[in-house]
Amino acid sequence: MSRDRFKLAEIAQKHWVRDGEQIVWAVERKGHVGSAGKAPHALAGEVPQAEIIEPEWPLPTTAVSSGRFCTDEWAHDPAVWGWAHAQSPAQVAVRWADLFTAGRDECWLLLSNQRLGLVVEGEVLEPDRGGLFGRGRGSQREVAPLVTWWEAPVGVARRFLAVPLGRQVRPEWFVRVEFADGSAFDFRDPQAEQSVRTAYANLTSS
Repeated sequence: MSRDRFKLAEIAQKHWVRDGEQIVWAVERKGHVGSAGKAPHALAGEVPQAEIIEPEWPLPTTAVSSGRFCTDEWAHDPAVWGWAHAQSPAQVAVRWADLFTAGRDECWLLLSNQRLGLVVEGEVLEPDRGGLFGRGRGSQREVAPLVTWWEAPVGVARRFLAVPLGRQVRPEWFVRVEFADGSAFDFRDPQAEQSVRTAYANLTSS
């Protein structure tokens, strides 16, 4: 079971950041990720080996899983949390989709005033490390609080946007991270406008 975002941000601030670095967001995946016109996302590249149990999330609707929808109607499917937009499997948004898929609800997006990162708690990846039997033998090494699966300077993101998606009168709000390579990743956030304002306020003051 993953932690709430405040606890994860606290752990990241203590163990992940560098001198002068401040955590701005800690974002948990809360549903399926889509790409290439349908959801769930199909892995496009290599991912870390992790024995993480799939959460009991509802599956996307048949229309979304088969790609039978118009433009951004997928946003109205509550089972879909994120979406990768890209022209090539080598682009950053697809890498994010791969890692979120592999890490399930244990993969977190971190934004600091210096970096973007996707991380997983070490105890999730190595649950038997430091157990009672291991400690008795004195053979278990210490587990890292957070394991970084991907990171880059914050400049890899060209901009952050709050985007209203869908085709209904009441839109679904997402944060869009647009990357310098032309790809983009959307994640569901009812407070998207505030999240984007928070990001820019911290990046501007850093």
